[in-house]
Amino acid sequence: MSDTTETTAHRGFWAGRAALLMPAVLVGIAVFLGVGVAQMEVAGSEELFGPKAFPLITIALLLVVAVLLTISIIRNPEEPGPDGENLSSNWRSVGIVVGTLVLFIALLETAGWIIAAALLFAGVAVGLGSRRYGLLISGRLIISSLVQLVFVGLLGLSLPPGVFGLF
Repeated sequence: MSDTTETTAHRGFWAGRAALLMPAVLVGIAVFLGVGVAQMEVAGSEELFGPKAFPLITIALLLVVAVLLTISIIRNPEEPGPDGENLSSNWRSVGIVVGTLVLFIALLETAGWIIAAALLFAGVAVGLGSRRYGLLISGRLIISSLVQLVFVGLLGLSLPPGVFGLF
């Protein structure tokens, strides 16, 4: 018997599959959204793309990604590194992304959508490894401004104006 087979046999099913937490989180978010959609009271809901359409599409995509991710993790569990060391998550990146999300939630009403979303987009990009800070901020300001224009101009929905509501 080879060393790889012996190591795999002693590790058990859950070894190298800690990443299954992510599909579980995705399913949890999908269930949360599903409960919210089920409780929505919509007048005149005979339209094909009413207020429930986007959340239902989001739920379907979350579930599809969760299933595909689960299959990938089960088929290809994380192998231990050299000398049997355990590989772990990049907690710095996770901390940056989670911290950016908390900052976005805290700033959304006071700073407004454009500023808060630009910081969110830039913070997630930094958490995922980008180091071009000038381009991050300017590009993300443009993207969040375009989203604001789409919501206000095309959909007739207003996003929090924050400091821009003072002018």
